[in-house]
Amino acid sequence: MAEAAPERDGPPVALVTGATGGIGAVLCADLAEAGYAVVAADLTGAPAPGATHEVELDLRDGEACRAAVRSTVDRFGRLDLLVNNAGINARGTFDEMPEEVWGEVVDVNLNGTLRMCQAAHPALAAGRDTGRDTSGGAIVNLASTGGLVAIAGSAVYGITKAAIIHLTKVLALEWAGAGIRVNAVAPTIVPSPMTADVLGNDDYMTAKLATIPLGRIVEPQEVADAVRWLASAGSGMVTGQTIAVDGGVSVL
Repeated sequence: MAEAAPERDGPPVALVTGATGGIGAVLCADLAEAGYAVVAADLTGAPAPGATHEVELDLRDGEACRAAVRSTVDRFGRLDLLVNNAGINARGTFDEMPEEVWGEVVDVNLNGTLRMCQAAHPALAAGRDTGRDTSGGAIVNLASTGGLVAIAGSAVYGITKAAIIHLTKVLALEWAGAGIRVNAVAPTIVPSPMTADVLGNDDYMTAKLATIPLGRIVEPQEVADAVRWLASAGSGMVTGQTIAVDGGVSVL
């Protein structure tokens, strides 16, 4: 059963980027079940399971990020949770990585995460009360095991995720005074459109599973469980942390 969302006046509001992807759709459905009003933000602006509002979002455009937050606040009057889930990948080693591909992945994954955090900051900070409840909003960034350990052939993706992990730490320090908690979730391989090309490759998967001590891939719901906990009142003293949902990969 889903853990209850934080309690304030009215339902808490979550904005999820990359909402129509494999992980994003599960995140939206899970947060809706937990009692959030969910805003699905995606390049297409398409509906997502459980979402009650949709916005079109291009993370490469700072004004689009700010507009997504404005649309959320206009619709619901508040923002309590930002989940930075959207991202892209480009497989390949550095000797064959074109500069323009590097730039695109960095701009979407890292810069896009920062743009959304900056856009959401005023609304998340506005949720802080001056009475007994001194909490503000929360941010959960989607990182990756590739940001914790080096994985050959996933160079640029892993580096952007490592940067997101460090960004999470710095934002947690800088925004603690506003009551905003910032954390990250770092899963190993998850079934999604982004991983469809390798999930059907027996040789790749045999080698990949050999690196995961628990011997299996991560289900999207397991990622959602971690995100929901980091957003909940039960993690009220947790900030600047990255939860590895990776079957033990990062302890090796």
